[in-house]
Amino acid sequence: MRLILKFKITKKQQLLPLNYQYPISAWIYKIFAQADKEFATKLHESGYKLENGKTFKLFTFSQLRFPKNTWKIIPRSDRMKIWSNYASLTIAFHLPEQMENFVVGLFKQQKVFIGDKISGIEMEVENIEVIKEKIPDTKSVQIKLLSPITLGLLENNKKHETYILPTHPKYKELFLKNLTDKYTATGKNNISIENLDFNITKLNTKTTKQTIKAHTPAQTEVRGYWFDFELTAPKEIIEIGLNAGFGSMNSVGFGCGEVDFG
Repeated sequence: MRLILKFKITKKQQLLPLNYQYPISAWIYKIFAQADKEFATKLHESGYKLENGKTFKLFTFSQLRFPKNTWKIIPRSDRMKIWSNYASLTIAFHLPEQMENFVVGLFKQQKVFIGDKISGIEMEVENIEVIKEKIPDTKSVQIKLLSPITLGLLENNKKHETYILPTHPKYKELFLKNLTDKYTATGKNNISIENLDFNITKLNTKTTKQTIKAHTPAQTEVRGYWFDFELTAPKEIIEIGLNAGFGSMNSVGFGCGEVDFG
């Protein structure tokens, strides 16, 4: 399930922090909590679990989009100036079909402040479009990203993961393992990655660094990468990636993609 939220920006000449992905994630959790605290708690604290305890939240979202020439990054700062009247955001969920109307209703006419203790933008949901993602009846599909992908790897007995480059020799294996783990976490049978394939078709030199929980003692930095890729997999595996995100850290806005029909 995927929604395109169209926002009306209620004040002009506002400053948006570049590290806005975590505030959007927190807002999505808040929306669910207002309607169903039990569901929101499960999504936030446990999500979908594998037997080894690894969890997935199974939702993701794009970067905010503004009309052309209505924003600019302020030099030598972590802020961008917004003078647009509108913004849009794509959110994808891997949820049962019978929950779609319920979820759409939660976001209607919602007001939101996206920012931190320093600055942010005030918006309200003006329109919601429900998108039925079409997946071609082919073995391989082309995917373009709406937000960067991040993948971590524990190397040299380190305690914390290193966010690896797409050119890393283990990147393909980790990418496909992450995707099949999400599929298994939904209660489906295990699928071997041996019959799947993933190839980067266009690697963008642009990277994105997000500070999660910025300006707090718990802040941490995550780096993601932009690229187009071809994925060869069963339709249900491709669907998991489109609904839940590719790579890791999906619930804070990494790995949102869509089928590229050219």
